Amino acid sequence: MSRDTKDKILESAKNRLLQTSVEAFSMRNIARDCNISPGTIYNYFPDKNALIAAIMIEDWHKALSEMETGVNAAGSFSEGLEKIYNAITGFAGQYLKVWSGYQDTGNYVSIHGRRHRELIDEINRNTRKLLIRFADEDALTISRLLSESILTASLHEEITLNELLAYGYYIVKES
Repeated sequence: MSRDTKDKILESAKNRLLQTSVEAFSMRNIARDCNISPGTIYNYFPDKNALIAAIMIEDWHKALSEMETGVNAAGSFSEGLEKIYNAITGFAGQYLKVWSGYQDTGNYVSIHGRRHRELIDEINRNTRKLLIRFADEDALTISRLLSESILTASLHEEITLNELLAYGYYIVKES
């Protein structure tokens, strides 16, 4: 198995995923784009969901890296909180249509349930760094709650960044 082939599959699949619906996303079309047989894709990914997950995980890791860089460079709690929010919002905006497609197929609940706790844990590593730098030790007890709030605000347009920052300011001020 070749890394070049796998990268080619991932690139083609990502382009297709972002341009079509989850239902229209097919291994055959990706194979055609890559000039390989559909069976070759299955050497790398057992099914369509595994391929979609690989694409999204790669971009999630990029978002985590952005969060970490932003948190490490932040001059204030609010600035770091904004960096985390923006990284999640950018990632979520890119894949909102995909998640909607999973909701339509009924697969969303099982995927969401398995992945949600992992996402919060990953966000929480950066939230804790912020709290350690800009708040007192008591604030660490609510880091998971803050992480959940950041994720929720990032996914819902009705919760603005300013509201999230006000919530964060309240947490730091009260500590």
